[in-house]
Amino acid sequence: MNKVSTLTISAIYSILFSFLTTDKSAFAVAESEPNNSFADRQFLLSGSTSVNAQLIGENLDYFTFSNLKSGNLFTAQINTNAFDPLLALLDDFGSILAINDDSSDNSVLPILTGRIPTSNSLNFAVSGLRDINLIGNHFESGPYTLLLNSFNSPKPSVNETLINNSFESNDFAGWTTIGSTSIVDKTSGSSATAGNLQALLSTRGATFTDSIIEEFIGLEAGSLDNLGNGNATSGSAIQQTFMVEAGDILTLDWNFLTNEVQFPPLNDFSFVTISSLSELADTSSARLNSSTIQFFQETGFQTFSFKIPSTGMYTLGIGVTDVGDNNIDSSLLVDNVRLISVPDKTSVLGILAFGIVGAISVLKRLATL
Repeated sequence: MNKVSTLTISAIYSILFSFLTTDKSAFAVAESEPNNSFADRQFLLSGSTSVNAQLIGENLDYFTFSNLKSGNLFTAQINTNAFDPLLALLDDFGSILAINDDSSDNSVLPILTGRIPTSNSLNFAVSGLRDINLIGNHFESGPYTLLLNSFNSPKPSVNETLINNSFESNDFAGWTTIGSTSIVDKTSGSSATAGNLQALLSTRGATFTDSIIEEFIGLEAGSLDNLGNGNATSGSAIQQTFMVEAGDILTLDWNFLTNEVQFPPLNDFSFVTISSLSELADTSSARLNSSTIQFFQETGFQTFSFKIPSTGMYTLGIGVTDVGDNNIDSSLLVDNVRLISVPDKTSVLGILAFGIVGAISVLKRLATL
């Protein structure tokens, strides 16, 4: 069992549910039977973003949301207190594209995410626990709501300099996010390394595929797989673009947490990219130790450092991803992202600064003679 406090779960999922909330122009519709096969699926009214329905016996329910915007991202979720649901995304012929039973180690409510296809529609099937072949092999029943939220792909945040570096504004101002991201304080079980707040990126909840994350950060397709940990499936990331001077040092504090056991095909990992892509830690990391907070294992806070090679605009991307499955949670805490300016040795002030340091060093050596 995952060692996540009730307070932490509530905080994360309140953020997740608010993320899935539709705008005031959206509206809910009621289920219309029969819709127990793909051929008889219910086509929802244009503009509808949720449907209130009832799963009965060994039946399945099928729905199509239409008149959506091709290329937009989406999240789809079932809310219910009555049973353990399963949600599937289907193509226009009824074949399964994706399926989800539980959105995290601590929730039986399924979530699916992705990109709206050129057909401008999405097809979903709702079933019960373990009915992964959609044949009605379940014993679940009860009322539920299917929620859909669609939105434009996140736009990069470009700033004159790095801002909100320790997330003390209690939001992601200055950053762009994708997936399951939130701001947490020490009630999460981990104290921030700078100030009171820190960013939490997770593979639980509304996460997105590796290809969407790569596009979001500006990586070439396949970059996450090419790190060598296996097939990256889905995760979350944040990014910020800003101006940096040559020679400056960028540092950030990070803590990788995981419930995944060390098993090569399921090697979840965290990563950072600025000029090039680097792994921070994975489930085989020697830094992992037993965790007393949210997960079975954690690295504890470590520091990543990168020297800027030349003056210009740089994009910093930070993320975490599942590998091989979407079943076991991993997360990444991030804090204290800093730019340390190094004096230019060619400038007058730089020459004076390094001259003083050099003189002090010479005097110390003379004093030892």
